[in-house]
Amino acid sequence: MAPKRAAVDVEQQAAGKAPAKPKPKRRKPSPPKIPKCVCKGDCRSRKCGCGKKGEACGDSCKCTGCKNPFKILKEYNIDCVAAAQDKCLMDNIFKIVDLRGRLEQSHELQCCGSEVQLKDMFPGVATCPDDDCGGEWQYSWCSNDFVDEENRPRNHCGICRGCGDYRDAHCERCNKCYFAGLSGFECPCKDRPPKPKGGMGSLGMMLWAMQHFAGDDSDRLSDESDDGGFF
Repeated sequence: MAPKRAAVDVEQQAAGKAPAKPKPKRRKPSPPKIPKCVCKGDCRSRKCGCGKKGEACGDSCKCTGCKNPFKILKEYNIDCVAAAQDKCLMDNIFKIVDLRGRLEQSHELQCCGSEVQLKDMFPGVATCPDDDCGGEWQYSWCSNDFVDEENRPRNHCGICRGCGDYRDAHCERCNKCYFAGLSGFECPCKDRPPKPKGGMGSLGMMLWAMQHFAGDDSDRLSDESDDGGFF
């Protein structure tokens, strides 16, 4: 009788316990993503899935006669990921016909006259190779020249897609860059009256144009038009 009682006690204890949780299955690490584009051409556009990420095309891509510029940067051991963060580079690199020639082109720095090649001076801000100089320079892909980053830093507008004066700013009202100076002047477009919405007749268009270009004289012209001064 004792063994049977012990078996019953074991069954009761087991029934009172919560069921054991199944061990979670270990997921296998996913393989690294391989760059792949579906371009039907030669990848000379920012539409290339690899190029817009700063990656060189690989064997799995469907492009033919690939001319992805980042493939060339990779040949020169240039950090493609960092290069893709440069808006000035991204707005111009796909337009360059001879990128290898551009990378090997020599430039004379204005700080001490040192000669450098572009492939050694980007991405980002580079220091003059002369130890006694230490000037900081950044390459402008728009002007094909190095800019003094300490005194006249490069100013590339990502909206206008071009480099301008280091004192320029972009106006959201007229959607153009203008000279703002070091004090941050307002864009001249703020002194111009906004263009009326909707359709305008010939008289209304003429009055708006006069007001747009003549400034305060437009108020006098408008009063004259109401009195029949024009006709």
